[in-house]
Amino acid sequence: MKTLSAVTLALVVGAVGGMTNGATAAPITYDFTGPTSGTNVDLGQSHTYTAAGGPGITGEAGTYSGSSPANNSAFNTASGVHLVGNNRGSDEQGVGVCGTTSGSCSGGHLTGDDGEIDRDGKEVVRLDITNLLATYGNFQINADSATDGELLGVFTSNSATSLGTKIADITSAQNNVGITPTGDFLYFVSDSDWGGANVLLHSLTVTPDAVPEPASLALLATALFGAGFLRRQQRPVLVR
Repeated sequence: MKTLSAVTLALVVGAVGGMTNGATAAPITYDFTGPTSGTNVDLGQSHTYTAAGGPGITGEAGTYSGSSPANNSAFNTASGVHLVGNNRGSDEQGVGVCGTTSGSCSGGHLTGDDGEIDRDGKEVVRLDITNLLATYGNFQINADSATDGELLGVFTSNSATSLGTKIADITSAQNNVGITPTGDFLYFVSDSDWGGANVLLHSLTVTPDAVPEPASLALLATALFGAGFLRRQQRPVLVR
């Protein structure tokens, strides 16, 4: 019996080990670069972003209330701002926020600080990642800022009206920075130490966790069945 128990234990350990070596799904990258090369484009109050292999996620333009830099501040969408897709150059590609005039962004409102996530104006880009959380129970997520040397603050929350908890400060020099959302929404703000900071959200990369291989699952089931069989065999016999 001891030999069989050892064999069963080895099967269980081997099956669990095999599950960790399962196939890893390909990374899914959401690119927030503006649609038109060499310019900025007004995307409206909200905009849906898609990526091959992943669900759509919705961006929303707004501002935050309270002191600057942001710290668990309220998020306001009724603020006369739109999302703006930047595509002006290598360090100015991504999504920012512009002020609206007559219901749209134009001229100077699309360029300079008005086309970025600017701490002075307290602009915010909110991403609704509910579909990501529903599609992938476990995943790694990386964010990328497109402007050198200036901090892009990242907050996470289950509330559509509150920035919640800060989870990262990122710059383009860091390339992709791993973040762990704890809610359905991600908020991106300027967190630089000076006013007028020009920061953008460039990309978001999602890497689903490894999926157990079918063979590993079958091996685990066999091992667990063997363990249950041994337990039945080792039960004491009642003498009447």
